[in-house]
Amino acid sequence: MNTAPLLIEIGVEEIPAGVAPRMGEALEQALTSLFTNNHIETSFLNLGVTPRRLLIHADMCPLMQADRQQILWGPPEKVAFRDGEPTKAAQGFAKKSGLAVEDFELADKGDGKARYMKAVQTIRGRDVCSIIAEAMPSILRGLPSPKQMRWQDGATRNDAFIRPIRWMVARLGNNLIPFSFAGIASGLQSRGHRMCADGLGEISVNKPFVWLQERMVIANRDMRKTKILKDLLNAANDAGVSLVEDADLIEEVTDLTEWPHVITGHYDEDFLRLPIEVSRIELKHHQRCFSTHDGQGNPSHVFFAVANIKSKNPAAVAEGNERVVNARLADATFFYDRDPKTSLEARVETLSSIVFQDGLGMVGDQVGRLRGFMLDNAKALGIDADEGQRAAYLCKSDLTTGLVGEFPELQGYMGGIYAQMNGESDAVSQAIAEHYMPASADDGLPESGIARGIGVIERSDKLLGYFHLGRIPTASADPFGLRRAALGLIRLLVDDQHPIQMTVAEILEDSAKQWNQQRVTIAISDDTHAAVLHFIRDRLLGLATLLGVSISALDAALSAAQDLPLYQHLAVARLLTGFADSEDGQAVAAANKRIANILKKSGQVSESIDVDLFEKAAEQRLFEALQSLKKDFPSEPKEQLEALATLREPVDSFFDDVMVMADDEQVKANRLALLAQLRSLFLQLADVSKL
Repeated sequence: MNTAPLLIEIGVEEIPAGVAPRMGEALEQALTSLFTNNHIETSFLNLGVTPRRLLIHADMCPLMQADRQQILWGPPEKVAFRDGEPTKAAQGFAKKSGLAVEDFELADKGDGKARYMKAVQTIRGRDVCSIIAEAMPSILRGLPSPKQMRWQDGATRNDAFIRPIRWMVARLGNNLIPFSFAGIASGLQSRGHRMCADGLGEISVNKPFVWLQERMVIANRDMRKTKILKDLLNAANDAGVSLVEDADLIEEVTDLTEWPHVITGHYDEDFLRLPIEVSRIELKHHQRCFSTHDGQGNPSHVFFAVANIKSKNPAAVAEGNERVVNARLADATFFYDRDPKTSLEARVETLSSIVFQDGLGMVGDQVGRLRGFMLDNAKALGIDADEGQRAAYLCKSDLTTGLVGEFPELQGYMGGIYAQMNGESDAVSQAIAEHYMPASADDGLPESGIARGIGVIERSDKLLGYFHLGRIPTASADPFGLRRAALGLIRLLVDDQHPIQMTVAEILEDSAKQWNQQRVTIAISDDTHAAVLHFIRDRLLGLATLLGVSISALDAALSAAQDLPLYQHLAVARLLTGFADSEDGQAVAAANKRIANILKKSGQVSESIDVDLFEKAAEQRLFEALQSLKKDFPSEPKEQLEALATLREPVDSFFDDVMVMADDEQVKANRLALLAQLRSLFLQLADVSKL
């Protein structure tokens, strides 16, 4: 089979950080599916991703599809032929297949039931260039991106894309793969780095990554990332400092550069008196620069920037970065010195002028709800009520400070520092500093129990408020971060190292009470409460694998008759995950499914049992085993599960020997009552019928 290298490259204006890798992976997956569905066997697809290009290369791709045979089965013999002559059904099927009736034979499909019309049709392979060309426009339209643009610099620019497309390369060996998208026709010419003088030219179809690297583009993202990290560590070693690890920033600068080069800078040492996070946040979020510390772990005034080109005058580049960083840190220092002159307590009143959300009142209203919840539930949260309400009262005050206004990423952190300056207790200061945690899926949990309590009420408060407004997340949009709020709430509640003794329903109920008692904005309805509870449960089931349990086990635990704190439900789910795979577990689960179905179809069932109505020994044995277990039922989930597993034998015997739906109505009702008591006992632990 004739083969040739395949190269597809989409050249664009700079794609935002974090987006290009997802688009590149989607392009690779789409082409892989295209080749698989069309029986085109290629070598490994190499993916290249930079801010300005998405590239796919394969060393070997066939020029033509291989011919293949397809078996066509028609109607059975008795339908296809009558008196030895083909019927209209046979003629119609043959015509539809593009064949004559004579091209078919009668053959058995292998089941021995009948013979059917059968033909072996040869499907001629197509030109692979044509297959790819036909598919590429729709593939490009389907690549995922947060927003798409249309640009009006030509009559044919109708397609939307993440950024304006500037060139496209598509070739199979020496053959052009001809297609157009967004007003650009595919061609053979690519472009190197913007600053490369000879960057425009016909890219090598055999070694495109080498061709690009010669023009100052490292197209392999992993290689670019590795180089950045290595250069940063070398620069830190040369400067006698240690790099502050920041995986997110490494990923970001990887997606912002094609030819990365590390620049060493220094800011004014006077700014070292700022809290460490202030300089780190300024360097990271505003300049995409890396912080450092000295050998003792103290902040260092050395920082590193990652430029997109190796400058002929790196000192000038460093000086430019230093000038901007020093100016920003000077602003931070001004606010840091001024903000503490007004205490956090004095700032609380100002929160009543800051909008929480249109339709949901002010931040001051929110603080009142947080404070009320902490006072009402201090015991269940395991905290001191006075310190809890004090932290809740002050936790949003730093929103009114100049430093947080300038650097919003410092919310909470600066509140904790200012609280210490104001003479608040260590517990209150720590709670304020940590109450936004976890801010992301991989963020740590707060150490402070008070911070955990504030985090729980703040997230439930937000969910209830936004659901009340109908701002419920859709499959493609969650502009208010409600999924993140639910996941953060779940992470706080499943932690058994610092257990919160409240169920999700209790938390939402008390949170709704705080809304309804204020009577200044909205009233939370029962329907809103139920919708939020369902939303949280769905998110929890989606996290099952990450929590180390099966979805069915977690669903079973959550369906117990008694609602428990989440960490306790999770402990039961862990027990059930292992139990479900055992022989006893499978038998018990099957029996419970059967019992649940029987009771569901039977409607209202009494749990009153009359032993005089027993007709079979199996009924008596199951009743006695059940009564014995109910009399001394353990309190710990592990022992409960072990005890329930002992019912397997009497339950199996019951179903082997007893007809539940007896003709005698009294006997039937008695047997249903026995099953109802049995299911009720299981439900004290979990609904194992869901396993």
